[in-house]
Amino acid sequence: MSIRSRNFAAFLLAVSVSLGPARFALAGPNLGFVEDWPGVGLGSWIGEGTSVLVNPGNSGASGAGDGYLSVSLATPGVLGARSLGAEYTGDWLVAGIQLVRVWLRDTGAFDDLEIHFGIGNAQNLWLYTPGLNPPTDHWQQFAIDLTSPQGFVQIAGTGTFSEAMRAVDRVFLRHDRAPFTGTPDAVRGEFGIDRLTLTDAVTTARSTTWGRVKSLYR
Repeated sequence: MSIRSRNFAAFLLAVSVSLGPARFALAGPNLGFVEDWPGVGLGSWIGEGTSVLVNPGNSGASGAGDGYLSVSLATPGVLGARSLGAEYTGDWLVAGIQLVRVWLRDTGAFDDLEIHFGIGNAQNLWLYTPGLNPPTDHWQQFAIDLTSPQGFVQIAGTGTFSEAMRAVDRVFLRHDRAPFTGTPDAVRGEFGIDRLTLTDAVTTARSTTWGRVKSLYR
C-alpha cells in the first residue's frame, strides 16, 4: 500500500470514529444522513421527466457559498427530482428512519407550487399527500412523517406501506395536485431543495455526504 493510500485509509478511520458507526456509511440509508449538495455537484439526483437540475453553488439554505439542488422546467411538464442512489436504497425501518426533513424554496418568479415527497420502489410506490408549499422570499424547512401510512397514498404497484419502506430503491420530490396518480400534473416553474435529512424524533447529530468527505481530503 502506498503512503497516500495509507494516509487516506487513516483519514477514513478517523472520520468514521468521529461520526460514530450509525452516522457514517458509504451505502444504504443511515439515521442522521444529510444531503446538502456541497460545491456544485448534483449527487445521485436526476430530473423527473425533462426537468433540468443544476447546483448554483450559492444561495442555499445556509446563504452565501452554500450549494443547493435547483429544479426547473421551461415548458409545462413533470417538475421534480429523484434519486436512486445507494444512500437511499434499503430497509428504512431497520435503519430507524422516521422523518425526512427538507428545506425548499420557490426560486425565481412565484409558481404556486405544491411539492410532494415520494418513496418506495417501482412495484410499491407511495406519495406523501400533504403539499409542501415553498415560499419565494426565504428557505423553509418541511417534515415528512414516515411512522405510518397516514398521509400517504399508493401511486404504483401493490403491497403495504411497511413493505415499501423495507425495500426502498428511490425517493423523489415533485410538483403535483390531487387526485394523485402515477402521472403528476404538468407545470412550468423552478424550485430549490437543500439539507435533505433522514432522521427520527430525537436525532440531532449531522452526518455528511460522501462528496463532502472527499472534498475535505483533497
